[in-house]
Amino acid sequence: MSIGDWDIFGDIARLRRDLDRFADRMRPAAASADQEDVWAPPVDIHEMDDMLVLLVDLPGLRREDIELNIQRDSVTLEGARTSAEPGNSLRMERPSGHFLRSFRIGVPVDPGGARAVYRDGVLRITLPRTAPSGPARVRVEVE
Repeated sequence: MSIGDWDIFGDIARLRRDLDRFADRMRPAAASADQEDVWAPPVDIHEMDDMLVLLVDLPGLRREDIELNIQRDSVTLEGARTSAEPGNSLRMERPSGHFLRSFRIGVPVDPGGARAVYRDGVLRITLPRTAPSGPARVRVEVE
């Protein structure tokens, strides 16, 4: 076989299919284990002139399951999602268990002016920008 006969893209596609099959066989075993996974919800952070906005995807959680702490230069988000469907799980793609996300923010924010609204599975956190003074840390109630 010469290098001209080698189908690199075909080999990559076959490797990917093999890895996907392997992962599919491993998921039911992991799903049936009695331990919870740790996961990280996706977060988008947008900077504007007067504030920062964080959007966090948290479908399936209740407001009471979300804890949000804000400091002048960081945001910490913590909670848990349980998987309470009866019966044996055949496929588990929606993560469950404890999560903890913490972000250092490159600009000072006013923790006392922070607001968090949870609607349709998305947590929207608004953080007003400020001079480097004011309260050092607050726990924000999610609306």
